[in-house]
Amino acid sequence: MTPEHIALISVVGAALFASVATDLLFRRILDAVTYPALVLGLGIRFFTEGLGDGEHGLLSGVLGAGLSAAVLAFFAWRGRMGWGDVKLMAAVGAAFGYPLALAALVFTSLAGALQAVVTLMWQGAVWDTLLGVGRRLAERVKLLPGAVQGAQRHIPYGVAIALGSLWAMWWEHTRT
Repeated sequence: MTPEHIALISVVGAALFASVATDLLFRRILDAVTYPALVLGLGIRFFTEGLGDGEHGLLSGVLGAGLSAAVLAFFAWRGRMGWGDVKLMAAVGAAFGYPLALAALVFTSLAGALQAVVTLMWQGAVWDTLLGVGRRLAERVKLLPGAVQGAQRHIPYGVAIALGSLWAMWWEHTRT
């Protein structure tokens, strides 16, 4: 492992650790963590590999950050996710670069789905959630008039981002 990889892993690891802690404790992922991690990730890529191309250097980091942020921003605009999650995933994408950032997105999605199921089971809300989905579906096909909104549940997605990112790093390490 090169010193550049160690620096990038250290930056993203510190950001993930801090973000998981604040997401669990305060339900927030702080800009004071995500923005420096994003800038440091891109800076390390630029100073060690230059502008690069789609898979190396600054361009790869910008591409990874942009794609990662764009995917999660879709859910943030719809109110299903916080903007801190988007910025944290952008920082991960900047550190990982283009191909690995996509793997991190896939693994984060899988970890998030598992986390949601476990959280709903832990809270005893599986049936309430399934009934709510059924009500919303019936409302969309005009079988029911305006359904009552169920309780909003907070699932700290920073945990899923951290698990998915670690999973992507492990996957990348086993491939090479």
